[in-house]
Amino acid sequence: MYQIRNATREDCLGIAKVQVDSYRTAYAGAFPTPYLEHFTYAEEEQDWIQMLTSDTEDILLVAISQEKQVVGYILARAKPDIFPGYDSVIVALHVRQSSQGKGIGKALLSNAIRNLTARGCKSVMLWTLKNNKVRQWYEKLNGKLLSEKTYEIDDWVINEVAYGWEEISALS
Repeated sequence: MYQIRNATREDCLGIAKVQVDSYRTAYAGAFPTPYLEHFTYAEEEQDWIQMLTSDTEDILLVAISQEKQVVGYILARAKPDIFPGYDSVIVALHVRQSSQGKGIGKALLSNAIRNLTARGCKSVMLWTLKNNKVRQWYEKLNGKLLSEKTYEIDDWVINEVAYGWEEISALS
C-alpha cells in the first residue's frame, strides 16, 4: 500500500506539499492565517533540498503511495541534551490528511526509531501543539508529558507540550 524509505532530492516537492497542506489544515486556528499562508511549496521544497544536500546527520524518511506520491514524512535527529534526559528528537511527523488512519504515521515513527537506535539513541522526545488532536495518539503510545512552553508568532500565543519516551525501544 505504501513504502517507507530514506528521502531523496526528488521527494522534496512532495515533502513540501505534505508539509504546507498539513500546516494549513492541522494548524488552522492555532496559528495566524497570514503566518500559515506565507508557506509555499516552492520555498519549502528549496528548504528540504538544502537540508538533504547539506552535511546533516538528520533522518528524513518518506512514505510513498502506490502511485509514487509522498503521503507522509518524518524528520528525526540524534542530538544529546535536546531535553534533559533525552538524546533524540522527532522534529516533524506529517501524513497527508487523506492518508491518515492507515498506519503510515506509526510506520514512519517505527522506522525513524530503528534509525535512531542504530545511532545509539536510548530515548526520544517531541514537541506538539497543546491543542493538537494528535496528542491522543502520543498518549496511546505511552508518551510521558514532559513540559509545556509558550511563545508568540504575530501576536498570537502558541502553546506547545513535550512528550517523551525514556526507553526508545517502546516505540519500535
